[in-house]
Amino acid sequence: MLKNNDTIVAIATPSGYGAIAVIRISGVNSIKILKKIFLSFSGKKKLSEKRSINLGYIKYKNKIIDKVLIFIFKKPKSYTGEDIVEISCHGSIYIQNKLLAIIIDQGARLANPGEFTLRAFLNGKIDLCQAESILDIVNSETDFSHEFAINQMRGNISNLIKNLRKKLIYFLSLIEFELDFSEENYNIINYLEFKKLLDNIIKKLKDLIKSFKIGNALKNGISVSIIGCPNVGKSTLFNKLLKYERSIVSNIAGTTRNYIEDSLIINGIKYRFIDTAGINNKTKNYIEKLGIKKTYSNIKKSDIILYVFDNFNKKMIYNKKKKLQKEYPHKKIFIIINKYDLIKQKQIINYKNIINISAKYGYGINKLLYKITNFYKKMINLKKNSIVITQTRHYESFKEAVFYLSKVKENLEKKIFPEFLSIDIRTALDYLGKVTGEVTNEEILSNIFSKFCIGK
Repeated sequence: MLKNNDTIVAIATPSGYGAIAVIRISGVNSIKILKKIFLSFSGKKKLSEKRSINLGYIKYKNKIIDKVLIFIFKKPKSYTGEDIVEISCHGSIYIQNKLLAIIIDQGARLANPGEFTLRAFLNGKIDLCQAESILDIVNSETDFSHEFAINQMRGNISNLIKNLRKKLIYFLSLIEFELDFSEENYNIINYLEFKKLLDNIIKKLKDLIKSFKIGNALKNGISVSIIGCPNVGKSTLFNKLLKYERSIVSNIAGTTRNYIEDSLIINGIKYRFIDTAGINNKTKNYIEKLGIKKTYSNIKKSDIILYVFDNFNKKMIYNKKKKLQKEYPHKKIFIIINKYDLIKQKQIINYKNIINISAKYGYGINKLLYKITNFYKKMINLKKNSIVITQTRHYESFKEAVFYLSKVKENLEKKIFPEFLSIDIRTALDYLGKVTGEVTNEEILSNIFSKFCIGK
Protein backbone atom coordinates (compact mmCIF):
# COMPACT_ATOMS: atom_id res chain seq x y z
CA MET A 1 0.00 0.00 0.00
CA LEU A 2 2.92 2.38 0.69
CA LYS A 3 4.39 2.21 -2.84
CA ASN A 4 3.74 5.48 -4.64
CA ASN A 5 5.96 5.26 -7.72
CA ASP A 6 3.16 4.26 -10.11
CA THR A 7 0.11 6.07 -11.50
CA ILE A 8 -3.32 5.60 -9.91
CA VAL A 9 -6.84 6.44 -11.07
CA ALA A 10 -10.31 6.48 -9.51
CA ILE A 11 -13.74 8.02 -9.88
CA ALA A 12 -13.79 10.79 -7.24
CA THR A 13 -17.54 11.52 -7.29
CA PRO A 14 -20.27 9.28 -5.78
CA SER A 15 -21.44 6.35 -7.85
CA GLY A 16 -24.63 6.74 -9.89
CA TYR A 17 -26.05 9.18 -12.42
CA GLY A 18 -25.41 12.91 -12.14
CA ALA A 19 -24.80 16.04 -14.18
CA ILE A 20 -21.04 15.55 -14.06
CA ALA A 21 -18.48 13.11 -12.68
CA VAL A 22 -14.82 13.60 -11.81
CA ILE A 23 -12.10 11.08 -12.56
CA ARG A 24 -8.81 11.68 -10.77
CA ILE A 25 -5.36 10.47 -11.88
CA SER A 26 -2.17 10.91 -9.83
CA GLY A 27 1.39 9.83 -10.50
CA VAL A 28 4.38 10.18 -12.76
CA ASN A 29 2.52 9.21 -15.96
CA SER A 30 -0.72 11.16 -15.35
CA ILE A 31 -0.16 13.81 -18.01
CA LYS A 32 1.49 11.34 -20.41
CA ILE A 33 -1.60 9.08 -20.31
CA LEU A 34 -3.98 12.00 -20.96
CA LYS A 35 -1.92 13.24 -23.89
CA LYS A 36 -2.56 9.90 -25.63
CA ILE A 37 -6.35 10.14 -25.41
CA PHE A 38 -7.09 13.89 -25.40
CA LEU A 39 -8.29 15.66 -28.52
CA SER A 40 -8.70 19.45 -28.67
CA PHE A 41 -11.47 21.20 -30.58
CA SER A 42 -9.02 21.97 -33.38
CA GLY A 43 -8.64 18.23 -33.96
CA LYS A 44 -5.06 18.08 -32.69
CA LYS A 45 -3.94 16.03 -29.71
CA LYS A 46 -2.64 19.01 -27.79
CA LEU A 47 -2.70 19.07 -23.99
CA SER A 48 -0.95 21.77 -22.01
CA GLU A 49 1.48 20.30 -19.50
CA LYS A 50 1.42 23.43 -17.34
CA ARG A 51 -1.11 24.10 -14.59
CA SER A 52 -4.08 24.64 -16.81
CA ILE A 53 -7.68 23.89 -17.77
CA ASN A 54 -8.27 22.22 -21.15
CA LEU A 55 -11.60 21.76 -22.92
CA GLY A 56 -11.85 19.03 -25.55
CA TYR A 57 -12.69 15.38 -26.14
CA ILE A 58 -11.51 11.99 -24.94
CA LYS A 59 -10.86 9.91 -28.04
CA TYR A 60 -9.98 6.21 -27.95
CA LYS A 61 -9.53 3.86 -30.90
CA ASN A 62 -10.91 6.51 -33.31
CA LYS A 63 -14.08 6.95 -31.25
CA ILE A 64 -15.15 10.05 -29.32
CA ILE A 65 -16.09 8.99 -25.80
CA ASP A 66 -17.11 12.32 -24.24
CA LYS A 67 -16.62 16.06 -24.19
CA VAL A 68 -14.55 16.83 -21.10
CA LEU A 69 -12.83 19.50 -19.05
CA ILE A 70 -9.26 18.60 -18.04
CA PHE A 71 -7.61 20.15 -14.96
CA ILE A 72 -3.81 19.86 -14.73
CA PHE A 73 -2.05 20.20 -11.34
CA LYS A 74 1.74 20.02 -11.53
CA LYS A 75 3.88 18.63 -8.70
CA PRO A 76 4.69 19.62 -6.05
CA LYS A 77 1.79 22.12 -5.95
CA SER A 78 -0.98 19.52 -5.98
CA TYR A 79 -3.07 17.61 -3.45
CA THR A 80 -0.85 14.51 -3.54
CA GLY A 81 2.43 16.28 -4.28
CA GLU A 82 2.52 14.46 -7.65
CA ASP A 83 1.26 15.40 -11.10
CA ILE A 84 -2.54 15.20 -10.94
CA VAL A 85 -5.08 15.23 -13.76
CA GLU A 86 -8.79 15.58 -13.05
CA ILE A 87 -11.28 14.83 -15.82
CA SER A 88 -14.69 16.45 -15.49
CA CYS A 89 -16.99 14.40 -17.71
CA HIS A 90 -20.75 13.84 -18.08
CA GLY A 91 -22.31 11.83 -15.26
CA SER A 92 -23.33 8.77 -17.29
CA ILE A 93 -22.31 5.54 -15.52
CA TYR A 94 -21.30 4.13 -18.92
CA ILE A 95 -19.01 7.13 -19.61
CA GLN A 96 -17.43 6.98 -16.14
CA ASN A 97 -16.64 3.27 -16.40
CA LYS A 98 -15.48 3.58 -20.00
CA LEU A 99 -13.03 6.38 -19.18
CA LEU A 100 -11.79 4.46 -16.14
CA ALA A 101 -11.16 1.37 -18.28
CA ILE A 102 -9.36 3.41 -20.97
CA ILE A 103 -7.02 5.06 -18.45
CA ILE A 104 -6.21 1.70 -16.83
CA ASP A 105 -5.55 0.30 -20.31
CA GLN A 106 -3.00 3.12 -20.83
CA GLY A 107 -0.97 2.02 -17.79
CA ALA A 108 -2.63 3.37 -14.65
CA ARG A 109 -4.04 1.15 -11.92
CA LEU A 110 -7.18 1.49 -9.81
CA ALA A 111 -6.45 3.37 -6.58
CA ASN A 112 -6.90 1.77 -3.17
CA PRO A 113 -9.26 3.41 -0.64
CA GLY A 114 -7.71 6.66 0.59
CA GLU A 115 -4.62 6.28 -1.59
CA PHE A 116 -4.69 9.86 -2.92
CA THR A 117 -4.67 11.20 0.65
CA LEU A 118 -2.06 8.60 1.67
CA ARG A 119 0.22 9.91 -1.09
CA ALA A 120 -0.36 13.46 0.17
CA PHE A 121 0.84 12.27 3.60
CA LEU A 122 3.83 10.31 2.26
CA ASN A 123 4.87 13.28 0.13
CA GLY A 124 4.75 15.65 3.11
CA LYS A 125 1.74 17.68 1.97
CA ILE A 126 -0.22 16.92 5.16
CA ASP A 127 0.43 15.11 8.43
CA LEU A 128 -1.59 12.21 9.84
CA CYS A 129 -3.84 14.49 11.94
CA GLN A 130 -4.75 16.50 8.86
CA ALA A 131 -5.36 13.33 6.84
CA GLU A 132 -7.86 12.12 9.46
CA SER A 133 -9.52 15.53 9.48
CA ILE A 134 -10.18 15.23 5.74
CA LEU A 135 -12.20 12.07 6.40
CA ASP A 136 -14.02 13.87 9.22
CA ILE A 137 -14.88 16.76 6.88
CA VAL A 138 -16.29 14.34 4.29
CA ASN A 139 -18.37 12.61 6.99
CA SER A 140 -19.41 15.74 8.92
CA GLU A 141 -23.15 16.11 9.47
CA THR A 142 -23.35 19.09 11.82
CA ASP A 143 -21.91 22.56 12.29
CA PHE A 144 -19.80 21.49 15.29
CA SER A 145 -18.34 18.33 13.71
CA HIS A 146 -17.49 20.32 10.56
CA GLU A 147 -15.89 23.15 12.56
CA PHE A 148 -13.66 20.81 14.58
CA ALA A 149 -12.59 18.95 11.44
CA ILE A 150 -11.72 22.23 9.67
CA ASN A 151 -9.64 23.36 12.66
CA GLN A 152 -7.79 20.05 12.68
CA MET A 153 -7.18 20.26 8.92
CA ARG A 154 -5.71 23.73 9.42
CA GLY A 155 -3.17 22.17 11.80
CA ASN A 156 -4.42 23.25 15.25
CA ILE A 157 -3.59 19.93 16.92
CA SER A 158 -0.53 19.32 14.74
CA ASN A 159 1.03 22.68 15.59
CA LEU A 160 0.43 22.17 19.30
CA ILE A 161 2.00 18.69 19.27
CA LYS A 162 4.98 19.82 17.18
CA ASN A 163 5.60 22.67 19.61
CA LEU A 164 5.45 20.35 22.64
CA ARG A 165 7.75 17.80 20.97
CA LYS A 166 10.23 20.54 20.07
CA LYS A 167 10.50 21.62 23.70
CA LEU A 168 10.89 18.04 24.93
CA ILE A 169 13.53 17.27 22.30
CA TYR A 170 15.51 20.34 23.43
CA PHE A 171 15.66 19.10 27.03
CA LEU A 172 16.32 15.54 25.88
CA SER A 173 19.36 16.77 23.93
CA LEU A 174 20.67 18.52 27.05
CA ILE A 175 20.18 15.37 29.16
CA GLU A 176 21.98 13.23 26.62
CA PHE A 177 24.78 15.81 26.36
CA GLU A 178 25.27 15.55 30.11
CA LEU A 179 25.30 11.75 29.82
CA ASP A 180 27.96 11.86 27.10
CA PHE A 181 30.17 14.10 29.22
CA SER A 182 29.26 12.75 32.66
CA GLU A 183 32.93 12.36 33.64
CA GLU A 184 33.52 16.11 33.13
CA ASN A 185 30.62 16.90 35.53
CA TYR A 186 28.80 19.21 33.15
CA ASN A 187 25.60 20.67 34.63
CA ILE A 188 23.82 22.56 31.86
CA ILE A 189 20.19 21.65 32.60
CA ASN A 190 17.96 23.95 34.61
CA TYR A 191 15.90 21.20 36.25
CA LEU A 192 13.49 23.68 37.82
CA GLU A 193 12.69 25.02 34.36
CA PHE A 194 12.40 21.46 33.06
CA LYS A 195 9.90 20.59 35.80
CA LYS A 196 7.78 23.63 34.91
CA LEU A 197 7.84 22.54 31.27
CA LEU A 198 6.69 19.03 32.22
CA ASP A 199 3.84 20.44 34.32
CA ASN A 200 2.77 22.65 31.42
CA ILE A 201 2.90 19.82 28.84
CA ILE A 202 1.08 17.34 31.10
CA LYS A 203 -1.67 19.93 31.75
CA LYS A 204 -2.15 20.61 28.03
CA LEU A 205 -2.30 16.91 27.23
CA LYS A 206 -4.78 16.26 30.04
CA ASP A 207 -6.98 19.07 28.68
CA LEU A 208 -6.92 17.36 25.28
CA ILE A 209 -7.76 14.01 26.89
CA LYS A 210 -10.75 15.62 28.68
CA SER A 211 -11.94 17.14 25.40
CA PHE A 212 -12.28 13.68 23.82
CA LYS A 213 -15.60 12.90 25.52
CA ILE A 214 -17.17 16.07 24.13
CA GLY A 215 -15.40 15.85 20.77
CA ASN A 216 -16.37 12.24 20.21
CA ALA A 217 -19.99 12.92 21.19
CA LEU A 218 -20.21 15.93 18.86
CA LYS A 219 -18.62 14.01 16.01
CA ASN A 220 -20.74 10.86 16.29
CA GLY A 221 -23.84 12.34 17.93
CA ILE A 222 -24.91 12.63 21.58
CA SER A 223 -26.59 9.39 22.56
CA VAL A 224 -29.92 9.78 24.43
CA SER A 225 -31.60 6.59 25.72
CA ILE A 226 -35.30 6.65 26.62
CA ILE A 227 -35.86 4.06 29.36
CA GLY A 228 -38.57 3.04 31.82
CA CYS A 229 -41.07 0.31 32.65
CA PRO A 230 -43.28 -1.16 29.89
CA ASN A 231 -46.15 1.02 28.63
CA VAL A 232 -45.10 4.29 30.28
CA GLY A 233 -45.04 6.02 26.86
CA LYS A 234 -41.39 5.70 25.79
CA SER A 235 -42.22 5.02 22.13
CA THR A 236 -44.79 7.84 22.03
CA LEU A 237 -42.16 10.21 23.43
CA PHE A 238 -39.60 8.91 20.90
CA ASN A 239 -42.00 9.59 18.00
CA LYS A 240 -42.91 13.04 19.34
CA LEU A 241 -39.25 14.05 19.65
CA LEU A 242 -38.57 12.95 16.07
CA LYS A 243 -41.89 14.43 14.83
CA TYR A 244 -42.96 11.32 12.93
CA GLU A 245 -44.17 7.77 13.65
CA ARG A 246 -40.83 5.96 13.84
CA SER A 247 -41.68 3.49 16.60
CA ILE A 248 -44.76 1.24 16.90
CA VAL A 249 -47.09 2.36 19.70
CA SER A 250 -49.77 0.21 21.35
CA ASN A 251 -51.46 -0.34 24.70
CA ILE A 252 -49.87 -3.78 24.95
CA ALA A 253 -47.01 -3.78 27.45
CA GLY A 254 -43.71 -4.88 25.93
CA THR A 255 -44.52 -3.80 22.36
CA THR A 256 -40.92 -2.60 21.90
CA ARG A 257 -38.74 -5.71 22.13
CA ASN A 258 -35.59 -4.27 20.58
CA TYR A 259 -34.14 -0.77 20.58
CA ILE A 260 -34.89 1.68 17.76
CA GLU A 261 -32.56 4.57 16.99
CA ASP A 262 -32.92 7.77 14.98
CA SER A 263 -31.17 11.14 14.84
CA LEU A 264 -32.14 14.77 15.24
CA ILE A 265 -29.90 17.80 14.66
CA ILE A 266 -30.62 20.61 17.12
CA ASN A 267 -28.67 23.90 17.02
CA GLY A 268 -25.88 22.31 15.00
CA ILE A 269 -25.49 19.29 17.30
CA LYS A 270 -26.54 15.75 16.41
CA TYR A 271 -28.58 13.81 19.00
CA ARG A 272 -29.14 10.07 18.61
CA PHE A 273 -32.41 9.17 20.37
CA ILE A 274 -32.86 5.50 21.30
CA ASP A 275 -36.25 3.94 22.12
CA THR A 276 -35.53 0.95 24.37
CA ALA A 277 -37.46 -2.10 25.53
CA GLY A 278 -39.37 -1.62 28.78
CA ILE A 279 -37.56 -2.72 31.95
CA ASN A 280 -39.60 -5.54 33.43
CA ASN A 281 -37.41 -7.57 35.77
CA LYS A 282 -40.29 -9.97 36.56
CA THR A 283 -40.78 -11.14 32.97
CA LYS A 284 -40.21 -14.80 32.07
CA ASN A 285 -40.43 -14.16 28.32
CA TYR A 286 -37.07 -14.98 26.73
CA ILE A 287 -37.39 -12.41 23.89
CA GLU A 288 -38.40 -9.69 26.34
CA LYS A 289 -35.40 -10.55 28.53
CA LEU A 290 -33.10 -10.10 25.53
CA GLY A 291 -34.68 -6.70 24.86
CA ILE A 292 -34.11 -5.63 28.49
CA LYS A 293 -30.48 -6.75 28.22
CA LYS A 294 -30.11 -4.49 25.17
CA THR A 295 -31.69 -1.64 27.17
CA TYR A 296 -28.98 -1.87 29.84
CA SER A 297 -26.34 -2.08 27.12
CA ASN A 298 -27.68 1.18 25.63
CA ILE A 299 -27.72 2.85 29.05
CA LYS A 300 -24.04 2.00 29.43
CA LYS A 301 -23.18 3.58 26.05
CA SER A 302 -25.44 6.64 26.31
CA ASP A 303 -24.47 10.19 27.23
CA ILE A 304 -27.97 11.15 28.50
CA ILE A 305 -30.75 9.03 30.02
CA LEU A 306 -34.43 10.01 29.86
CA TYR A 307 -36.03 7.96 32.66
CA VAL A 308 -39.78 7.92 31.94
CA PHE A 309 -42.50 7.27 34.58
CA ASP A 310 -46.28 7.43 34.57
CA ASN A 311 -46.47 6.67 38.30
CA PHE A 312 -46.44 9.73 40.54
CA ASN A 313 -44.95 8.14 43.68
CA LYS A 314 -42.13 10.57 44.51
CA LYS A 315 -40.32 8.17 46.85
CA MET A 316 -40.38 5.33 44.32
CA ILE A 317 -39.14 7.63 41.52
CA TYR A 318 -36.22 8.99 43.51
CA ASN A 319 -35.24 5.53 44.77
CA LYS A 320 -35.12 4.24 41.20
CA LYS A 321 -33.12 7.22 40.02
CA LYS A 322 -30.71 6.91 42.96
CA LYS A 323 -30.14 3.24 42.16
CA LEU A 324 -29.50 3.95 38.47
CA GLN A 325 -27.25 6.94 39.25
CA LYS A 326 -25.21 4.80 41.65
CA GLU A 327 -24.72 2.19 38.92
CA TYR A 328 -23.88 4.84 36.29
CA PRO A 329 -22.43 7.78 38.28
CA HIS A 330 -21.21 9.75 35.25
CA LYS A 331 -24.49 9.67 33.30
CA LYS A 332 -26.84 12.65 33.15
CA ILE A 333 -30.31 11.34 34.06
CA PHE A 334 -33.49 13.34 33.44
CA ILE A 335 -36.66 12.22 35.23
CA ILE A 336 -39.67 12.45 32.91
CA ILE A 337 -43.26 12.16 34.20
CA ASN A 338 -45.41 11.29 31.20
CA LYS A 339 -49.21 11.32 30.73
CA TYR A 340 -49.44 14.72 32.40
CA ASP A 341 -52.90 15.15 30.89
CA LEU A 342 -54.17 12.30 33.10
CA ILE A 343 -52.72 13.64 36.36
CA LYS A 344 -55.01 15.01 39.01
CA GLN A 345 -53.83 18.42 40.21
CA LYS A 346 -52.91 17.20 43.69
CA GLN A 347 -50.67 14.48 42.23
CA ILE A 348 -48.53 16.85 40.12
CA ILE A 349 -44.88 16.72 41.02
CA ASN A 350 -43.22 20.11 40.49
CA TYR A 351 -39.50 19.91 41.12
CA LYS A 352 -36.70 21.42 39.07
CA ASN A 353 -35.20 17.97 38.41
CA ILE A 354 -38.47 16.52 37.10
CA ILE A 355 -39.98 17.35 33.70
CA ASN A 356 -43.75 16.88 33.33
CA ILE A 357 -44.87 16.01 29.80
CA SER A 358 -47.71 14.57 27.76
CA ALA A 359 -46.01 12.73 24.92
CA LYS A 360 -49.38 12.03 23.33
CA TYR A 361 -50.37 15.71 23.04
CA GLY A 362 -46.89 17.24 22.91
CA TYR A 363 -47.10 19.12 26.21
CA GLY A 364 -43.63 19.77 27.73
CA ILE A 365 -41.67 18.42 24.72
CA ASN A 366 -40.08 21.78 23.91
CA LYS A 367 -39.09 22.21 27.55
CA LEU A 368 -37.55 18.73 27.53
CA LEU A 369 -35.55 19.48 24.38
CA TYR A 370 -34.38 22.77 25.90
CA LYS A 371 -33.18 20.95 29.04
CA ILE A 372 -31.28 18.36 26.99
CA THR A 373 -29.64 20.87 24.65
CA ASN A 374 -28.90 23.41 27.40
CA PHE A 375 -27.13 20.72 29.44
CA TYR A 376 -24.72 20.07 26.56
CA LYS A 377 -24.37 23.77 25.77
CA LYS A 378 -23.03 24.33 29.29
CA MET A 379 -20.81 21.28 28.99
CA ILE A 380 -19.40 22.25 25.62
CA ASN A 381 -18.96 26.02 26.03
CA LEU A 382 -16.35 25.91 23.28
CA LYS A 383 -15.10 28.62 20.98
CA LYS A 384 -14.92 27.76 17.32
CA ASN A 385 -11.12 27.67 17.37
CA SER A 386 -10.95 25.37 20.42
CA ILE A 387 -8.66 22.38 20.14
CA VAL A 388 -10.80 19.30 20.64
CA ILE A 389 -9.80 15.72 19.83
CA THR A 390 -12.27 13.35 18.21
CA GLN A 391 -10.05 10.37 17.36
CA THR A 392 -9.67 7.39 19.72
CA ARG A 393 -6.13 6.97 18.39
CA HIS A 394 -5.18 10.45 19.61
CA TYR A 395 -6.87 9.87 22.97
CA GLU A 396 -4.89 6.67 23.61
CA SER A 397 -1.59 8.22 22.48
CA PHE A 398 -2.03 11.27 24.71
CA LYS A 399 -2.85 9.07 27.71
CA GLU A 400 0.34 7.08 27.17
CA ALA A 401 2.39 10.26 26.73
CA VAL A 402 1.01 11.66 30.02
CA PHE A 403 1.89 8.38 31.77
CA TYR A 404 5.54 8.48 30.69
CA LEU A 405 5.94 12.24 31.26
CA SER A 406 4.51 11.77 34.76
CA LYS A 407 7.17 9.11 35.33
CA VAL A 408 9.83 11.59 34.16
CA LYS A 409 8.51 14.19 36.61
CA GLU A 410 8.41 11.65 39.45
CA ASN A 411 11.95 10.44 38.73
CA LEU A 412 13.14 14.02 38.44
CA GLU A 413 11.92 14.73 41.97
CA LYS A 414 13.57 11.53 43.21
CA LYS A 415 16.81 12.53 41.43
CA ILE A 416 16.90 9.26 39.48
CA PHE A 417 19.76 8.80 36.99
CA PRO A 418 19.39 10.91 33.81
CA GLU A 419 19.46 7.84 31.54
CA PHE A 420 16.09 6.75 32.95
CA LEU A 421 14.69 10.23 32.27
CA SER A 422 15.98 9.94 28.72
CA ILE A 423 14.24 6.60 28.07
CA ASP A 424 10.85 7.82 29.31
CA ILE A 425 11.08 11.13 27.42
CA ARG A 426 11.84 9.23 24.21
CA THR A 427 8.83 6.97 24.79
CA ALA A 428 6.56 9.99 25.38
CA LEU A 429 7.94 11.64 22.23
CA ASP A 430 7.12 8.49 20.26
CA TYR A 431 3.50 8.55 21.43
CA LEU A 432 3.17 12.24 20.54
CA GLY A 433 4.81 11.55 17.18
CA LYS A 434 2.28 8.83 16.44
CA VAL A 435 -0.51 11.43 16.52
CA THR A 436 0.96 13.53 13.71
CA GLY A 437 2.63 10.64 11.88
CA GLU A 438 6.22 11.58 12.68
CA VAL A 439 6.40 8.11 14.22
CA THR A 440 4.25 5.53 12.46
CA ASN A 441 4.08 2.12 10.83
CA GLU A 442 2.32 0.55 7.88
CA GLU A 443 -0.36 -1.10 10.03
CA ILE A 444 -1.50 2.25 11.47
CA LEU A 445 -1.54 3.87 8.01
CA SER A 446 -3.47 0.96 6.48
CA ASN A 447 -6.05 1.14 9.27
CA ILE A 448 -6.57 4.90 8.86
CA PHE A 449 -6.66 5.15 5.07
CA SER A 450 -8.79 2.04 4.52
CA LYS A 451 -11.70 4.05 6.00
CA PHE A 452 -11.57 6.50 3.10
CA CYS A 453 -13.58 6.03 -0.07
CA ILE A 454 -11.81 5.17 -3.33
CA GLY A 455 -10.96 8.43 -5.08
CA LYS A 456 -10.10 10.42 -1.95
